[in-house]
Amino acid sequence: MEYPIYNKTLSYDDKFVKYWLLGLLLLLLLMILIGGLTRLTDSGLSITNWQPIIGAIPPLTKNDWVLVFEQYKLTNEFKIQNFNMSLNDFKIIYWWEWGHRQFGRLIGLFWFLGLSYLLIKTRLPSFLKVSFFILGFLGLIQAFIGWWMVKSGLNNEKNLLDVASYRLAIHLNLALVITSFIFLLLKINYFFSYIGSMSISFGQFSFERFKVSLFIIFLFLQITLGALVSGIDAGKSYNEWPLMDNNFVPEDYLSLEPVYLNFIENPATVQFNHRIMGYVLFLFGLYIWIKGRFKINQFNKLKKDYNTLLLFLIIQVLVGIFAVVKSVPISLGVIHQLCAVLLLLSAINLRFNLFLSQK
Repeated sequence: MEYPIYNKTLSYDDKFVKYWLLGLLLLLLLMILIGGLTRLTDSGLSITNWQPIIGAIPPLTKNDWVLVFEQYKLTNEFKIQNFNMSLNDFKIIYWWEWGHRQFGRLIGLFWFLGLSYLLIKTRLPSFLKVSFFILGFLGLIQAFIGWWMVKSGLNNEKNLLDVASYRLAIHLNLALVITSFIFLLLKINYFFSYIGSMSISFGQFSFERFKVSLFIIFLFLQITLGALVSGIDAGKSYNEWPLMDNNFVPEDYLSLEPVYLNFIENPATVQFNHRIMGYVLFLFGLYIWIKGRFKINQFNKLKKDYNTLLLFLIIQVLVGIFAVVKSVPISLGVIHQLCAVLLLLSAINLRFNLFLSQK
């Protein structure tokens, strides 16, 4: 049985919405890559304050540079890890973090200008209008979480050399939620504009939808585990596969006290959990592909979606293995993160196409 959920009655600039959302999506993908590079280059703590307005202005004189460098010298990261760093070396990591923050401002400006045009010049459907405001609100929350994350690495009392890994995981997950939301809005705008009506089909593929939804949940869990690995540089330990220090389960899996600390601060635990979840996700994705293609054999348009999901899943697993064996060089770390995003979007695309039927 199918129920209509939208009929096109309002005229709005659907092409502008399409390109605006596509621009936001591409900017978010770049932002995720820049964020990953900022983490992999240990640049995130180079700016020790958050000034939303005047913070956009970088140091302009030698005295300005000396001042921000002196502020950085107060961090544990400098005292313990980068105590031999020169001012010129500091400038490199500073520009990475500064660029990361400016790119966030650029995305906010792009959202504001696009939405302002749509509100003034067009009649948006209520659903899209509310969705676009929610998108901006999520972006604002993301900015605050970004600073909350950085502050954790500036707390000298906790002796952290980097930001807290669980805060990094929250920051990354929200970035992926925003990216997924934009992608869904792009899909919905397509149906609004070019098809004219949409309906929900409750009879077909209900179990397929459930499996893909569960896959997406597992994928978010796996990305969280990956962020924990990145947060404590756990990928630079146990650089062999499939064993870890000649054992399937590393000997120091639960070596920290209290026990819960192992799951966020023990490289052996964090990397092992990420590996196991990767195996589970791969097998589950393979099962979805086999069963899904068999059940929807008569629908060629869904075959492509299932094949895309499997392709990105295989690539992600292979890149992950090579990254571990090579001690996570920056290039492989960034590719691994990008593939995770593409895998997520391919799963959401499949879930969306199973959910909606074109009329």
